[in-house]
Amino acid sequence: MSDSIGDKATSGVIWTSVDRFLTMGLQFVVNLVLARLLLPSDFGTIGMLAIFIAVSNTLIDGGFASALIQKKEPTNTDYSTIFFWNVGFAVVIYTVLFLMAPWVASFFRLPELRDVLRAIGLFVILSAIYSVQMTRLRKQLQFKKLAIVNIVSYCLAGVTGITMAYRGFGAWSLVAQQLTGAALIVLILFALTRWVPSLEFSKSSMKELFGFGAYILAANLLQEICKNFQGIIIGRRFSAAQMGYYTQAQKMDTVTSYSIPQIIVTVMYPVYSSIQDECERFNKIVAMNVRVIAYIVFPMLSLLILLAEPLVTGLYGAQWDVSVPYYQILCVGGLFVCLQNVNFFAVAAKGQSKALFRWSVYKWSFLLVAILGGSMFGMTGLMWGMVMSNFNIYMVNACLLQCYSGYKVADQLRSLVPMTMSCVIALALSRVVQVAFEWHYGICAVVFGITYLLLSVRMQAAGETLTLLKRLIKNKRNIQ
Repeated sequence: MSDSIGDKATSGVIWTSVDRFLTMGLQFVVNLVLARLLLPSDFGTIGMLAIFIAVSNTLIDGGFASALIQKKEPTNTDYSTIFFWNVGFAVVIYTVLFLMAPWVASFFRLPELRDVLRAIGLFVILSAIYSVQMTRLRKQLQFKKLAIVNIVSYCLAGVTGITMAYRGFGAWSLVAQQLTGAALIVLILFALTRWVPSLEFSKSSMKELFGFGAYILAANLLQEICKNFQGIIIGRRFSAAQMGYYTQAQKMDTVTSYSIPQIIVTVMYPVYSSIQDECERFNKIVAMNVRVIAYIVFPMLSLLILLAEPLVTGLYGAQWDVSVPYYQILCVGGLFVCLQNVNFFAVAAKGQSKALFRWSVYKWSFLLVAILGGSMFGMTGLMWGMVMSNFNIYMVNACLLQCYSGYKVADQLRSLVPMTMSCVIALALSRVVQVAFEWHYGICAVVFGITYLLLSVRMQAAGETLTLLKRLIKNKRNIQ
């Protein structure tokens, strides 16, 4: 990696880490307070509507964000064209959501969902307004500004949500939190960047970007539908409370399975795109990313499986104990989830959006079959169906990367064996100590940590992680 790209990537990792960890900390505190003030059914009410917001945002984005980042030198005309398209289409999508709200409420047998969907649907329009500005900053590796936007907006939105929950607004406090956060992002982005679109709409730009983005759109659309489809099943077949328990477990799992790996993926996608034609260098960087993510995330997930019960009940109260097994199963699936996007975006950086779309049809069809079949055995069966799907998605993405870059699946799996075996041994030893000696969970966590570090100290991934940390410390002045 050249010095300029390397320095930008290093600075990007630092600021993305600041963004992710501070935002996760804020989310943790806010969620902790809200879980004490609200009922599981309040969280479930919003969780049932997640698929509608996720699909709407994906339709509006249209794959254009990925297309703008993948394009080596997008112009202001490109950005302006996509801005006006996003906002115009968002208004259309919101109108559809507004009209279908009564049907949604009837489907879930919850009359209050009608007004909730009509209100939270405004998030779609706000998201369309700021999405292009966020993409511009990512393309320019301006992660410091992105961190400021996300942290400040979430902090103020969290205060809004907590205040309304304390005053007894129930699920509406979660609606207000999301809308406040989106509105603040719009305002803060304008204050930081002063960017406004030029009054132009280029059909040629639209056609060029849509040529790449259409397949990303189709792939992401299938992904969002299927990722959130379990919400429809849970909401329809089970209850709002069960949906709330699942939603809480999913939020906790997101911290490790999604947020931490996304720090690297967010920074590296523009870097992948910039070196897409240098095959050997490209593969070395992707392989290093895979190993570093696994080295950090695998032990965290393993430890959280061990500590799930005291963690959930101690933080959120005994009323949330139903979430414990859900959370443990999600952590198992997280072993595969944390690596999915590294392979996905590496393939996207190669310009293979069409292939990603074709295979997404299979991936998400498999997920639908897995969760529908699993739901026949209750909530636990549904969750294990999701784990099977997570493994399938990871393998498909890894195989696609092998096809288009030459990074072999066997080599990737082989590189994960040391971290996996170290986690299994450390987890087994900690569990034996816990059962045999009836030690406190905290002591068992220490046993796990020491065992993993001793087993992994000579791993290639350990050296790479240490090198990355040293580089972050050495270049800390670059972010000032």
